Amino acid sequence: MRRRPAQTLTRWVLWCAVGVALVVGGAYLALRIARPLVTVTEATEGPVVQAFYSTGTVEPVREYPIKSNTAGILTEVKVDKGDRVTKDQVLAVVTDPALLYTRDRARAELNEKLARADEKASPVLREFDSKLVAADEILAIAQREQKRMTDMIERSAAAQQDFDRALERVKTAWSEVESLKSARAAKKLELDREVEVARSALNIAEWNVDQQSLKSPIEGVVLDRPTSVGTRLAINDRVMRIANVQPENLVMRAAVDEEDIVRVRLDQVVRLTLYALPGEVLTGKVTRVYDEADPNRRTFEVDVQLVPPDKRLAPGMTGELAFIVDAKDKAVVIPSQAVQNGGVWLVRENKLVKATPRIGLTSVERVEVVSGLQPGDRVVISPIGSLGEGQHVRANWVDPVVAAGLNKPEIEEQPFKAFD
Repeated sequence: MRRRPAQTLTRWVLWCAVGVALVVGGAYLALRIARPLVTVTEATEGPVVQAFYSTGTVEPVREYPIKSNTAGILTEVKVDKGDRVTKDQVLAVVTDPALLYTRDRARAELNEKLARADEKASPVLREFDSKLVAADEILAIAQREQKRMTDMIERSAAAQQDFDRALERVKTAWSEVESLKSARAAKKLELDREVEVARSALNIAEWNVDQQSLKSPIEGVVLDRPTSVGTRLAINDRVMRIANVQPENLVMRAAVDEEDIVRVRLDQVVRLTLYALPGEVLTGKVTRVYDEADPNRRTFEVDVQLVPPDKRLAPGMTGELAFIVDAKDKAVVIPSQAVQNGGVWLVRENKLVKATPRIGLTSVERVEVVSGLQPGDRVVISPIGSLGEGQHVRANWVDPVVAAGLNKPEIEEQPFKAFD
């Protein structure tokens, strides 16, 4: 009977201990559950790149539109889309009958002018030559008469008046001969001028006819399907496009936002990916920056040449580009989303601590910490919101590699390295 009170006391103590343990455990669990949950990762050492991004399309350095030089009917198309062509190869013919008529008339007129200017066969010059022969004969007769009068004067067989009349006839005949010679020479110059004018007219007419044949300005490839035969064309109507599509003549033509264009420079290193080549990061350099922005999109065109050229490139491929502004092989880095509210938030002993490190290179996915953090520091990458310094929190740890890739652009499927 005496043992029952002791047993009862023992049971009571045990139940009290269990109750206290449950209360303490519940309070601890409630406290843990009540703490805000934040996502953290570690500051690490690794490469960092400062870059800006854009999209682009693979295009030839230059395209050559083949346009109609004359108005007329497209009567021949000698190539099709995808055909390779050589320089000066005839691609198509646009026919204008009026040009053919003008050429034939110009040729006939030139032949006529040549015949009129021919020294031996010209009827115009032959008329002058006939008059000159007659004038020369008259002059010869006058000169013989003058000589006869001179002899007679010496023998006192003629009067001075007769001699003067003979001399006057010589002068008149000589003047007629010289006048005819001058007139013939002037006519010859006129006929020669007409020949040159007619020859120039024929050259222009033949050039116009030659322009009916549309020729390739380069060795290249037909990019699009040509206009159909039988189409009536006006001057400058496009028939097809030609371009050299060898890898060394292809560029990635990027559309760079106006706020980034000031950071573009010639020979700048660019990393790019093509949707046609998933998983590959290619290297290029800036070869040309166009001065005028697209008035609608407010972007500038920038040509990026692959180094070395890739034979798999084809016009029309699209992709994304990262223009490298600066890079380091080794630095203390944290995910870019860790920088918030003017600083970086750390978790130390389950409490939030705000740090204000010195930031260096920045990119979309990570930033460099020049000072103020050490590798291994646990930084918060989830939004802080209304949480404050010293607040107890629960931490959900994420691997640094995974954390850096949370907002990584698709272009960076492979890590960047520093470039010279």
